[in-house]
Amino acid sequence: MNIALLGFGTIGSGVYELINLNKGKFESNFTDLATQKSRPAITKILERDITKDLGDSVGVIVTDPKEILEDDSIGIVIALMGGMDFEYEMIKACLKAGKHVVTANKAVISEYFAELQALAKENGVVLRYEASVGGGIPIIGTLKEEMRINRVTEIKGILNGTTNFILSKMTEEMAGFEDTLALAQSIGFAEADPTADVEGYDVSRKLSILSSMAYEGIVRDEDVYKRGITDIGAMDIEMTKSLGYVVKFLGHSILDGKRDVYTTVEPVLFKAASIMSNVNSEFNIISITGDIIGELQFYGKGAGKDATANAVVGDVLYILNIVGEQNLPRPLRLNRKLNKLGTGIFKGKYYLRANLNDKESLDQVLSALETVASRKTVIVNDNHVYVVTSVIAANEFNAMAEKLRETVPEFFYARIYE
Repeated sequence: MNIALLGFGTIGSGVYELINLNKGKFESNFTDLATQKSRPAITKILERDITKDLGDSVGVIVTDPKEILEDDSIGIVIALMGGMDFEYEMIKACLKAGKHVVTANKAVISEYFAELQALAKENGVVLRYEASVGGGIPIIGTLKEEMRINRVTEIKGILNGTTNFILSKMTEEMAGFEDTLALAQSIGFAEADPTADVEGYDVSRKLSILSSMAYEGIVRDEDVYKRGITDIGAMDIEMTKSLGYVVKFLGHSILDGKRDVYTTVEPVLFKAASIMSNVNSEFNIISITGDIIGELQFYGKGAGKDATANAVVGDVLYILNIVGEQNLPRPLRLNRKLNKLGTGIFKGKYYLRANLNDKESLDQVLSALETVASRKTVIVNDNHVYVVTSVIAANEFNAMAEKLRETVPEFFYARIYE
């Protein structure tokens, strides 16, 4: 069974090094049945740039997808081109052609999860996507194993290395968001267009995949409430630190009863001594809660060439180990009808900082807070007001904040996890 690779970017090159260039312990040389000589496992690479240097042990670079789709010797396709439409169509076509597929594409999996699983089952092949969530953290396989015994009711975690790096640097250096983002971009931790990371889409897609798996029904990116980190200022880092908290970017979902699902991706505050507060730089942490095992936490590198390539190659090995088995693994159940109910189940004290232009803007902030907070602590310092409230339901505070932004546009708020 030969392997084809779609894309030779950062992750693709990492996978190629592991499989064809003998990096690590992976046994890359397959035996050619005709000649009985060893040969590279990856025999074809779909790549638009045919001038790329692929080293000494190279398959054939192709630009036409048909050269992979119509090659019966290729049994596994690793899809790492990124983006949505083209990779989605390629994954579909490969599954229909009877080829196993491994991908790291969280956007495609989160949007077309049920359809692609059904296609894999119809065509007697396997779809694997460990690298789509958590980089080097083996959370997908672990979650599947825990679901054989446990009813999983909660998932939460720091799921994005870029935003965690930015917030870690802001915390260490008391720096502002824009300067720290620029630093992250200059050293390759953030993309030139960081929207997917800093606005929460990357975390939302990962959370939707884990939630769909755990709750056995489809939760899409569009079902997840999300709020990014672009409003966080150096003054927030300093003030929250003085209160004993650290700002983190959290994805969190809860299954209440059998069908009610609540999801959120937003900046939150943790006590400085908590485990979450001490997960820094590109590292991620993912927590799952089962009715038998309780809470389990998984920590590791959530991004990067080697960590993600490791997860991809792990999926390839899984497929190679089950080739020839009569019964392929049973696909996940994803047909439960879930009620996606926003953020109503989440509650806590809130921290809010607003920039003040005049006394009228202070009155507007305090009047808005009066509608949701029975008790609050207020500090006015120069042209800022800082508030810590009593316990409030997340949906109520979010609605209030949305309305407040119409008159006081510059503010930041975060729910406090005690």
